[in-house]
Amino acid sequence: MKDKRIDIVLVILILVIVSFGVLMVYSASNYHALVMYGDPFSLAKKQGMFAILGICAMLFIGSKVDYRIFSNMKVAGAIYIASNALVALLPLIGHESKGATRWIMIGPITVQPSEFAKIATILMVSAFIVNYRNKLEKWPLVIGGFAIIGVPAILVLFENMSSAIVIGAAGVFIMFVATKDVWYYVAGLFGAVGMGWLGLHLAATTDRAVETTGILGVVFPQYRLDRFRVWLDPWIDPKNVGYQPIQSLYAIGAGGLFGQGLGSSIQKQGFLPEPHNDIIFSVICEELGLVGASCVLLIYALLVVRGLMIAVDADDLFGSLVATGLVGLVAVQVLINVAVNTNTFPTTGMQLPMISYGGTALVVLLSSLGLLLSISKYSKIKKIGK
Repeated sequence: MKDKRIDIVLVILILVIVSFGVLMVYSASNYHALVMYGDPFSLAKKQGMFAILGICAMLFIGSKVDYRIFSNMKVAGAIYIASNALVALLPLIGHESKGATRWIMIGPITVQPSEFAKIATILMVSAFIVNYRNKLEKWPLVIGGFAIIGVPAILVLFENMSSAIVIGAAGVFIMFVATKDVWYYVAGLFGAVGMGWLGLHLAATTDRAVETTGILGVVFPQYRLDRFRVWLDPWIDPKNVGYQPIQSLYAIGAGGLFGQGLGSSIQKQGFLPEPHNDIIFSVICEELGLVGASCVLLIYALLVVRGLMIAVDADDLFGSLVATGLVGLVAVQVLINVAVNTNTFPTTGMQLPMISYGGTALVVLLSSLGLLLSISKYSKIKKIGK
């Protein structure tokens, strides 16, 4: 008889990260919130409400929703088409903020469609593989799988390269574990390295005052090339594009081994732009030091390992693939965020999952992890108390 209890270890790890996230949003945002809204708790209270909503959704999905309903191609396809349609309609109905049109305003709430596209892609490509698992050695089906990944990634790329990378990476992880041929993944890796080299080459050889055109203009507009330029040397433009990486590195360096103490960051007091958002890992480093930041990364690592254990021991192929995609989703976002904060990757907008401020991202990710909990109910993984 199958054990139909959700994995309590995974629940505990998620609750630890989310709780720490609310605490760090308060610590990182209190000065900003006091100046902007007259209430140092303003953003922390909102994050707390979104966290409660997301946790409730996660536990409901984990305990009441059977993940296998999404293996139906019609169900997965409907979600996939709807999320891609929202992304495609952003230029018409989207809300512009800070030069980007990534959000849709629904009353006082902003919704980011790319967050829905991430989970929709995972569900769709997993359902596709399950439906054609005995024919995946045929090239048209392999191309079809990558096309499912490529469509939302390209649509999101116009406004949000980091989310496009995450969608592509999560989808490729799923394809990798489902197909036996490896050489085209190696070719894809070389292609990604080649694109990075092309970006660096264009940054070094093009005039900043002249916009790139054609397909290069879509993938490498001047503002992205500027990020390549300051990645190599932030001090070439310390007051504009290089400002964030410089201030981030100052914060990390100031933290030392044990940090300045929780709430004691100097950089968050008007130096770091929106320290409660994409750059929050730098505040963690400054306040909690290398030891505290390492503990945060350790918790993420434990969550990823537990998720992979659930994927390996899943009751069916669909559950295994979805779990793999969800774990990849979290892991890639953590890697990109930490790499950007430490300037080992060009600056791009990527939240630290379940810690950075953001309602849509938090609720959607926690709801998605509810599917991972649903998969764990039927997984053969050893659970506490079993």
